[in-house]
Amino acid sequence: MYKIGELSKLCNIPVKTLRYYDSEGILCPVETDALTGYRYYSAAQLSDCYRILALKELGFTLEQIRDGQRLPKQELARLLEDKERELDALLHRTRQSITTLRRLSDAIKEEKTMYNIVIQKSETIRIACVRLLLRDRAQSNRILSALRNILPQGIQGERTVHIDYETEYQNDRFDTGLGVEITGKLPAGLYLPEMEGIAAGETLDIVEKILRFPDETACLICGRGEYDQAVVALHRHLEERHCQITGPTYRIVYEDGVTEIKLPICRLSATPQTPRNDDIQVEFENDARVIGHWELVDVLPSREQFLPGHPKTQPGSMSIRELYFLPDGEWYWCFGWTKGYLLTSFGYPRQQSRNAYTVEEIGGETYMFIEMRFQTYLLYGGKTECWVLRQTDRRRYTRRDIRRRDPIPDAAADDLRVIGTWQVCDLVRRREDFVPGRPNPAFPHDALFWRTARFLPEGEMRNTFRNVNDMAPYTEGSDIWRWCTGNVICLPQSTASMYFFQEQDGVEYLLIQWKSGDYTFGGEEPYWYVFFRDSSQ
Repeated sequence: MYKIGELSKLCNIPVKTLRYYDSEGILCPVETDALTGYRYYSAAQLSDCYRILALKELGFTLEQIRDGQRLPKQELARLLEDKERELDALLHRTRQSITTLRRLSDAIKEEKTMYNIVIQKSETIRIACVRLLLRDRAQSNRILSALRNILPQGIQGERTVHIDYETEYQNDRFDTGLGVEITGKLPAGLYLPEMEGIAAGETLDIVEKILRFPDETACLICGRGEYDQAVVALHRHLEERHCQITGPTYRIVYEDGVTEIKLPICRLSATPQTPRNDDIQVEFENDARVIGHWELVDVLPSREQFLPGHPKTQPGSMSIRELYFLPDGEWYWCFGWTKGYLLTSFGYPRQQSRNAYTVEEIGGETYMFIEMRFQTYLLYGGKTECWVLRQTDRRRYTRRDIRRRDPIPDAAADDLRVIGTWQVCDLVRRREDFVPGRPNPAFPHDALFWRTARFLPEGEMRNTFRNVNDMAPYTEGSDIWRWCTGNVICLPQSTASMYFFQEQDGVEYLLIQWKSGDYTFGGEEPYWYVFFRDSSQ
């Protein structure tokens, strides 16, 4: 499946627009990760994106597109035929609009250009290159021509290389590497002078770079003018074969214009496996450099793709936007640490990892690069992703300093309707998501942490939970839990969780907010536990 940034890049649709389509029910992800907030889209939804773009170009409103997606294919085809007749009548737009319509018809009929795609270990290539932000991809030919004029003729190879470091679609300011193959030693001190309209006000150092491709690299050969179409075909091929993209896209152009596309990948399991958990019971070793607050600035397939001030993944799209490294490696929420490693423990089934970090000073700022072993790595056998954080301060925070607290209501415990014992039956993101008889598949009943809620007179409460390690039940009493009308109160965490009654098909249910670390430390909206009354009590 594709993350939202990957789908954005493939379909040339900004991430902001894809989120809007999700909110309007036009193009919704097939899965959203509860902890990270990652949206995942299937390969089949690539065609949906192209269809939406084409229908917009043809003048359909978003409301019409949303409604049209619910129509049978025959009725949708009739709508397209009506639009074709309308466009024929508008002579000044006919040629452009008919071309768009034919592209859409081809997409619906699933006609595909076939490419020979192989996954293999690739040779290394030495290049002399510059890296810059391009306003227009067409500028790359001018830069490559200038590079050839500067480099000694005797060390130049025949190939040129374009490196696309982006992970999401960009309207401009493309993070790009441009290089010329070299066969000898690159002289020191070479630079590309300022060029009109390119890298205004600065010169660009020409550096030697050796491109070393991993054991598994997807390769595709295409002709002139076929690059965009070939990249889409390559990504579709990789998605169908459950492959993770682990680096930038390399475009290698030969003298005759033939283009080779290389994309580092890792083959994944098609279904979730038993987590590849690490032992996180490690002895603490201090690292004074990392104590304090860190802001998440980017999430990337590889360290190489980072460029200060030019994030590839917008932080607002992540549920985790900051991390605290507390003194003595103290744990909070899902995170602890020891020198060289961020420790994590989260999710169901329980996923635990030691994530190696390095710290670097870049441009007067302190950055941390974490080789994050998240869901793709732990459950599907993939590679780590690179989390980039910027240190904002070096304060010695405590859990109390960073925990979110609720105002505790001063209300009586006089709701007689809630008194009694309630048995858990579901855990849902929103109250309206609960449907009796259709439990949330992300949280099987046996895995639910909260098992029973017992409301006693005078605001007393007894709650039974399951230990996350051995699943053994245990009960917490009124020294931890209290209730008042409309709220369940956790005293140590200083949270007040609302409860509501909901009656469906003659059965009364009780829904209680679950204010876990996702809420108190992550700032997320709480999930809802769903209970039914235990009539045996």
